[in-house]
Amino acid sequence: MKFRVVLCQKQLGVPVTHDEADAMRRFRPHFICFPEYFFVNTSLGTQVQTPHNQARQLCRIETLSRELSAVVIGGTMPELGDGVVYNTAFVFREGKLLGSYRKKNLYAPEKARITPGDSYRVFEAHGVTFGVIICADVFDDEGFHFMRDNGARIIFSPVFSPRKEETVEEKFRRDNELYVRGAALSGAVIVKVCGVKSEFRDFLQARSLIADRHGVIFRVRPEEENSSMIICREIEV
Repeated sequence: MKFRVVLCQKQLGVPVTHDEADAMRRFRPHFICFPEYFFVNTSLGTQVQTPHNQARQLCRIETLSRELSAVVIGGTMPELGDGVVYNTAFVFREGKLLGSYRKKNLYAPEKARITPGDSYRVFEAHGVTFGVIICADVFDDEGFHFMRDNGARIIFSPVFSPRKEETVEEKFRRDNELYVRGAALSGAVIVKVCGVKSEFRDFLQARSLIADRHGVIFRVRPEEENSSMIICREIEV
């Protein structure tokens, strides 16, 4: 089966423009994925939430999914729940909530404010099962085994990727060790979507890619790691 996917490699907290929405609409995507901590209020930061802002961000995701007639994996946003804050990916299809996934494996700076989720999840749309793993989840083989055992054919991976001093060869080797290996363990195509550095978060590098068990199918070139891009690709699963 072939699916059209959009990787929204953008600055965190910056709304989709009319031109970007038009480009996505012309592509007629099945799935659209945003980076980790994309749906945030920059005045609040990435690990703080208010009920008003949470409702506003969910409305943004819902509206995009309806207007673009697609499944939108809303990157992630801080979610208020059970008296704590989670780092959560909400998934909408054409204006309807399919469900959500709370990041299970936290990055070290998150641990003071964010509560981890307790289980992985899969979803169904367009006749295919897909899942979400968020950033540091990629280091947990349990997540890939869960996706394999539950029939996921696509894994969307919103990522918050701090810049590292490393060579291009080291970057490509890490892509293979994490994402090509993860695709082999899960039997799924992995779609990784990163945020772009900005004044809000100036230490990010946007290294979005698509990988299967044979290798990297697409990756942003090293010279494009600071560029906002709407990446439209067709994948086969």
